[in-house]
Parts: sequence; structure tokens; C-alpha cells
Amino acid sequence: MAAPEKIGQFEVLRQIGSGGMGAVYLGRDPELDRQVAIKVIREEVHDQEVLDRFFREARAAAALRHPNIITIYASGQHEHQPYMVMEFVDGESLADIIRGKRSLPLADKLSYLEQVCAGLYFAHRAGIVHRDVKPANVMVDRHGMVRILDFGIARIEGSAMTQDGALMGSLNYMSPEQMLGRPLDHRSDIFSVGSLAYELVSYQQAFKGGLNDGLLQRLPHEDPPPLHGVAPDIPWALEEIIMRALEKAPENRFQDLAEMRKALLAVQQGAPAAAPPDIDDRTMVIPRGAIPQEHSAEFPAAGPPPSPTPVWPQVDAPPVAPTPAPAPAVGPGTGSGRVPETVAGPDSPAAAPQMWQVKKKSAQPAPTPAETGAATRPGGAVHKAPAPRPATTRPQTSPRASSRGWVLGGAAAVLIVGAAAAIPWLTAPPVSVLDRERPGIEAAMERYRIGYRNRDLRAVAAAFPTLPQELRQAMQRTFASCLVYEVTFDEVRVQMNPDDDARAEVALRSAHTCTPQSGGRQTTTAQDETFSLQKNGETWAIGGVTSSRRGG
Repeated sequence: MAAPEKIGQFEVLRQIGSGGMGAVYLGRDPELDRQVAIKVIREEVHDQEVLDRFFREARAAAALRHPNIITIYASGQHEHQPYMVMEFVDGESLADIIRGKRSLPLADKLSYLEQVCAGLYFAHRAGIVHRDVKPANVMVDRHGMVRILDFGIARIEGSAMTQDGALMGSLNYMSPEQMLGRPLDHRSDIFSVGSLAYELVSYQQAFKGGLNDGLLQRLPHEDPPPLHGVAPDIPWALEEIIMRALEKAPENRFQDLAEMRKALLAVQQGAPAAAPPDIDDRTMVIPRGAIPQEHSAEFPAAGPPPSPTPVWPQVDAPPVAPTPAPAPAVGPGTGSGRVPETVAGPDSPAAAPQMWQVKKKSAQPAPTPAETGAATRPGGAVHKAPAPRPATTRPQTSPRASSRGWVLGGAAAVLIVGAAAAIPWLTAPPVSVLDRERPGIEAAMERYRIGYRNRDLRAVAAAFPTLPQELRQAMQRTFASCLVYEVTFDEVRVQMNPDDDARAEVALRSAHTCTPQSGGRQTTTAQDETFSLQKNGETWAIGGVTSSRRGG
């Protein structure tokens, strides 16, 4: 079946996935000029009451604002098929990673698992049980951030949309109570997280097979193979965590995912021991959450700068410092992007601390010419001192010989200058003020944007301490009337104050999308805004804003 050209107001670019529930398309939001993912439920629904419940529950799922949960932008109906529009994640699923048996450090796998725990715990506190936690429903973007997908079959507590007793979800990851049609709660998701964790660390399913080979009988009554038999290098503490999550009786599992996440974080502190062989005992692992956000790319020097013993080139050129080995990427792709600040709420688990690995080298002072028996020529070149000769009458040096020695020294100096020109770090221009301060400025703007989109006035005020009272009141009115609120920044331009390095200006176009509490049509307002920022100590904060409306 060919993909439709449009679904609602969204342009369809191509199909990017399909499953038992329906098809997923890559789309484009023409109003905000951004890519989106559109999931269309396969079955046509003609019962208006069922449609009403679907949209009611879709709005409830869309109200979940957490860095590890996919953002839902809109929902609707296309030719009697319900659909949901959500953010497009440029990355890969855990199913892709497991299928390819990707060689990943244990620290990365632990990071993905504790992010899954953080996102689902937040949903559980809102009364939503996912019911279909599996590797295919967990995406990892190119910076190592996890997004939990597909709350489409989620059960909202108190809702009749999906009745207890309906066999919905993926068999290999179902809890025993869900498979047996018994009442379930958030602890059913904990069992599924245990199954996902077992498979991620071992690349083997905890419960293999399907309906034809007795899975319905084995999963509720039999334990999976011991994890150390299939993944012998993992810490025993991790196996204990996973097997506790896989207990058949809900009361024997972790009672919430915050507890399981805390246990995973404790194991994570010892994760470098299971890292690949190129990470040796000189590796220092720093939890990203322990570094202030505005300095996340800067590390304090651990002792004196490394000075490896130089090997003198034979062409009388100065020693060239070895290129340091690159730090491992944070996630499955390239790059080590910053993890957004968690603003889901004061009681919510924070976003996952990514593990950054930094090589430490022991300082070795370079040998002095006296220690190596070397001498320096007039041009700066270094050579070995000849062995002492017997005392004789030394002939007078002719002017020609002296001139020759000077020419050789000059040639060595030219070689030195040429070598310096070939080494970028010796000739690189100084970093501009804008390049130095841009990360801190962008971090301040991102804190403001995330607080705004999460309708969290405290987070907004933290990024904008001088928030005017009239703007605060306008935000309160907007937040009260919107079930879901989305803020995006586009065409961002940063300019430093030429007279003061502690002041900057950010001009951008912002788009504010509101899904009304009443369930009506979404509205979008675009504005041209100019923010003034000031640096206090090492932190940038917003000091003022002027805006003009572009349209709705």
C-alpha cells in the first residue's frame, strides 16, 4: 500500500517502519519546518466512543514531559485510522544495537538502562503503565540520549481503553501477570525492563521462542538461563539487579523503577572494569552529572601536563608531541553532545549521567641536554656531543669553516619554522570571545526553553531571574489553558557586546504550540525575540527580552 501524501496537516516523506499496531512515516511539519514521525494505527475505527477514548489517552501521554520520553505533538484521524505525530529521533533502537551485537562499553549499556528507568518511573508517577516495553520501543539518539516510544497501547489507570485481560504487547517481554490476563500495575513494566536489560547486556533473549514452542507456559513458570552463563564478564551485582526485576511475583521485584535505577547507578560506578581492553587502569571515569552544565566540555587538569619522553628526529627538527587518543563517543553514533537538563519535576529522576572517559598519563620530564649528552647549535638544532679526543693542538678555524657552520645552523632554523607551520596547534589563532562563551550562552537559552515547554515557572525563573511580572502572569495563563505546550527555537544568532565580554545578545525566532485543555485544535504562535544575557561568575543568565509576534 502506497504511503499517503499528507496525514492531517503534515506532509509524508516516506515510510520508515511498520509493526503489528500500524505503520510509521517520516513526515514534515510545514508550519514549523521540522521533521516528525507519524504513527498510523492499522485498523480503522468507526466507533466514536472508542475514538474519543483514544484521543483522551493520547493527550494524557502527550502531557508527559521528560527527557527520556518521546514528545507527542498532535493526534488525529486519517481515513478512520487514528494517528499520533511525535518528535523524530535521529538514531537507532536498542533492537538495532542488539541485532548487530554492537561492541559497546558496559558503561553505555548501564546508561541506557537507567535512562529507561528514569523515563518510565516518571510515567508511572503520572498513572501511566506502558505495557509494551521492549528494545524496539527504546531509541538512542546520536548523543546517547534515550527516548521511550509507543505509549499507544499504554493503559491509563482508570481508563477502559485497554481492558485488563487483553493480551497486548510483545510476548517475549511480557510480565507473567500480563500474559496470564491478571490485573497489573507499574510493576509489570519493571519485569519488561528486566527482560530488556538481560538482552542488552548478553545479546540473548531472556525468554526465547513464541506461541508454537510453549512460551506461554515457560515464561510464567520458568526462570531464564543464568546470566553469567551467557555474559560471564558482567558484575555479579548487575546480574542480581536484573534477576530481581525478573521475579515472577510482582511483590518480589523492585517496587518502583527509581529503586532499580539507584541500584544500576551504584553498579555504574564500577563499570570501567568491564570496558574494552583499550581502556586501561589509568582511565578516569567522570559521571557527566558531576560536572556543571556550562563547563561540560572542560576538564580540570589532573596533575601536571603530560610530557612524554621525546624521540629526536634525525632531521634536526624539534620533537612533535603525540596526538592524544580521542575520547570514546558518548552514544552509539559520533559526537558527544550535551545531555539536556531534567526539568520534569522536583521529584523526578534526573536525566541519565553519561559516562565520559578521560585518559590520564603519568608526567615524564623531558631529558635535558646535559643528561643526554646533547648540545645546541646556533640555529637551535640539537646534536650529540662527540666523544672527547686526545689533547692535541687544535687547528685554527678558518673563516670558511665558520661560515659553513652558520649556514647549517640557519638551515636547521628553517626546518624548525617549517615543522612549526605544519603543526596546527603551534600556529592556531587564539579562541575568540564568542567561541569561548557560546556554549554557556546556549546552555542558558536551553534551560529557559526546556522550562518553558515543561510549563515549569520555577525553571524559567532560574534561567531568567529578572522575569518581569507581566510576562510571568502571561505564562501562568498560557500554562493553565494548555494541556501540552511546545517551544522551539530557530534562526538563532548570538552576538557578544563589543565593550563587555560579560554581556551578550541572542536573536531568534521562537514557535509556541499549545494543545488546549479542552482538546481543541492546536495553535502555534511564532515570534521574533531578542534576549539580553549577562554572565555572573561562570554562569550566563537571561536579563531581558523583547519580542514581536509574527503570526499564529
